[in-house]
Amino acid sequence: NDEWKIVYFHHPLYSSAGRHGSETDLRLVLEPLFVQHGVNAVFSGHDHTYERIKPQKGIYYFVSGSAGQLRRGDLRRTTLSAAGYDEDNAFMLVEVGMDAMSVQAVTRTGRTVDSVTLPRQERRSQPQSTAAGSGAPPPVAGR
Repeated sequence: NDEWKIVYFHHPLYSSAGRHGSETDLRLVLEPLFVQHGVNAVFSGHDHTYERIKPQKGIYYFVSGSAGQLRRGDLRRTTLSAAGYDEDNAFMLVEVGMDAMSVQAVTRTGRTVDSVTLPRQERRSQPQSTAAGSGAPPPVAGR
């Protein structure tokens, strides 16, 4: 029931980079879960570029892997790409509010190369999780 559901991990489900690109096998497993549970945004790295993907199934995807190491010229713009940058190291600034998320990609010299404000999507119905039919969430190990 959280207002925002944001996922992050290493390999991008969508990417236009030439060296690695989209992890389609992982996408087949994870994306249905993201849709089912109302994920708003997904952040990943692996490709040493910055890219904002056009929303896929109502979910915003970002690749930010150029902050530590750049792979200049690796981005191959595709129809999936809403914005991208691979000319200098860049990092992301993300600000999450009640109804919107602001995202900026900024180079090491302070230049903003992408900026977008994403509206929070409507909540999607979610399956009820139960622990032994009690209606309570399952216990967490170590608590």
